[in-house]
Amino acid sequence: MSDAVVRAGVVVISMLLRQELEKKKTKNKKRIWVRDWIARREKYGASSTLIKELKDEDTASYRNLLRMDVVQFDNLLQMVYELIKKEDTQMRMAIPPKTKLEVTLRYLATGDSFKSLEYLFRVPECTISLFVPEVLTAISQVLEPFIKV
Repeated sequence: MSDAVVRAGVVVISMLLRQELEKKKTKNKKRIWVRDWIARREKYGASSTLIKELKDEDTASYRNLLRMDVVQFDNLLQMVYELIKKEDTQMRMAIPPKTKLEVTLRYLATGDSFKSLEYLFRVPECTISLFVPEVLTAISQVLEPFIKV
């Protein structure tokens, strides 16, 4: 074969590959930033519904859910608030420190999987796995004066 034929073949193959790559780029689905049902956390999540109702109507069940009463929870939240809060961005709202603490306490109280906590609180499992260690570290820091070894 002559060099001209080989060059023409390479050019044709490269053009076909380019076309295929362009097709694949347009066919790829766009990733979802936040799933719709998770985005409704403020309205339907356990922090906004169940826990608020228990706090107002049934303090014994509130204590059973988080293993501490309302006053203890509020005191602990006040102590760790600055350590666990994040800033809101233009892309999304940060998870409130109250919700982070509620998820962490529920995890400690029950040992539920992060997946079940995801459905209860409408917080993604991967996000829970990131903030639970942070909240636990904050709790141990603020309660260190009260812990005697």
